[in-house]
Amino acid sequence: MRTSIRRRPVLAAALTAALAAVLAAGTAAPTVSAVAAPARADEPGRHDDALAPRLYVISPSSDPDTITTWSTISVLDPRTQQVTKQIPTLGFKPHKFYPIPGRNIAYITHFGGPGTPAAIEVFDMVRNEVVGTIPTGGDGPRHMGFSPDYRHGYTANLDGGSISDIDVAAGRTVRTVPTGKKPNYIRYVETRAGPRLFVVNFGEDTMTVLEARTLAPIATVTVGNGPYSLIATPDQREVITANARDNTVTFVDAVSLKVRATVPIGGVHEPIPNNVQRLNLRISPEGRWLWVGNQDASVMSIVDLPSRRLVTQIPAGRGADIAFFPAEGPAKGYALVTSRYDYFVVVAKLNGQQPPTFVKRINQTARGSHFITFDEDFEKGYLSQRPGGAFSVLDLASLTTIADSVPVGPSPEQATYVWFEHGVARFHLEH
Repeated sequence: MRTSIRRRPVLAAALTAALAAVLAAGTAAPTVSAVAAPARADEPGRHDDALAPRLYVISPSSDPDTITTWSTISVLDPRTQQVTKQIPTLGFKPHKFYPIPGRNIAYITHFGGPGTPAAIEVFDMVRNEVVGTIPTGGDGPRHMGFSPDYRHGYTANLDGGSISDIDVAAGRTVRTVPTGKKPNYIRYVETRAGPRLFVVNFGEDTMTVLEARTLAPIATVTVGNGPYSLIATPDQREVITANARDNTVTFVDAVSLKVRATVPIGGVHEPIPNNVQRLNLRISPEGRWLWVGNQDASVMSIVDLPSRRLVTQIPAGRGADIAFFPAEGPAKGYALVTSRYDYFVVVAKLNGQQPPTFVKRINQTARGSHFITFDEDFEKGYLSQRPGGAFSVLDLASLTTIADSVPVGPSPEQATYVWFEHGVARFHLEH
């Protein structure tokens, strides 16, 4: 699901105070080191540039073993692709940039490991500064889920075998509870039995289920081998896990927690050297087709949700990764599919109740593509290229590349497009 979000301002504080606080607190103190006055983009005397659209890119921010120096948050003018500001990330190993609706801040999650604090950073998108940290009490908080109202954020602490519940308004961790081995992704689901959290344990063959308000454990469900990611069906009745070590997807009833089906995703699997199989899930806008980024098979596997059956595969290059669906604009009705280790983005046509079909490739010079962020009107897409250390700009009317492989530094995980209206940051969420 993709939505446009309005924001209100919140936290700000000095960078040095933030660093001192997290080093002093370690992983024990569940508070944010951000206490100064909030920032607004429309406050008197601010320059008009504070209202300009911007593109955020963190580099390096993927492949944690290769991050051996400080990472940098680059703020770019999307019209010129020029860097306007660069901000250090306090010596962490950053991964994802999560804008928080209504608050003019973003959370920056991190890989874990020796010497890396168990915390996330708070980034002020008006001042373009890191303004604090929130210790999580669990190592390696690299992926997050959120409640629908964004009052609570949940970190999956991969290296700590736990999840943490963050009170967004208070800027602190409320509680941290254990899960299975290597929890990787987390989803908040409004089930008929009440709100629940579903957590896939990538180091096992299980999914942990918790009561969302209290984090009380409900059950541990055995799914396929190595569940990497998960998604809920549009009616919130089922949760689907993508199991990377046996190349299947498992359908689980969200209330009874019974496994309804396990479906092979097909393809001829040729493991990519030094790569761990990753399976990213999306459901296309009409709600019928599950798209599975089947990396080792270099295809996008399409599963029919009503019948829980693999129906087709779309060739998507080495490391076929994530499907993105522009909600409006000239490319509405198409999917853009990234390719983690190849030199193009694949365009597929959505055909309603009929399976999607391949249309074309959009070529780039730099290697690899992963994440696409869209501008206000879905006229342009900004594509991160991790192995190539670049991003490209896509024209969504002609479905071509109009700015090819702009260098941005090594290993960028994503680009995030943000604009402002009346002092409130807006952006398109990708789920």
